[in-house]
Amino acid sequence: MSQASISPQFALALLQASKKGIDAKVAREETGPGVYRNIKMVVEVEVDEMRVAPDTDRAPTASIPLLPTCALLLKRMGVQRDQALEVLKDVMTEALDLGKDASKTLLEDTGVADMEKRLKEEVIAKLPRVETKGAVKVDKDGVRVTLQSMSMDRD
Repeated sequence: MSQASISPQFALALLQASKKGIDAKVAREETGPGVYRNIKMVVEVEVDEMRVAPDTDRAPTASIPLLPTCALLLKRMGVQRDQALEVLKDVMTEALDLGKDASKTLLEDTGVADMEKRLKEEVIAKLPRVETKGAVKVDKDGVRVTLQSMSMDRD
């Protein structure tokens, strides 16, 4: 069945219901390796309420590229490049061992958190806004997925 044969509202409700009504992680843990073919099922899906928020716009998400940033820093270090490379390797190794709270404290204590805030305010906020589709919400307790019949072949 193609999506064209289903109205957009029903397609959206079906997708949201499958996310809320079926625990994919548990299903995967209970499914062994193999090839499953000709999976056919008749499912009844009931959703009490689906809310679709209006579209909005927001500042674009910008991920600062870590390795090119490090490369530019090293390029500017000149004669200290080799020493800086060694220090960079050491601090990256140390950063991997930091917990979330310790990382947050470190960013605040060193001024990096303020620098990131300024970067967002002075650079990212000036980029063109990006359209964002409104969120779709379905209450998990208002979803019922009932399997009416099923069949499949397994190799």
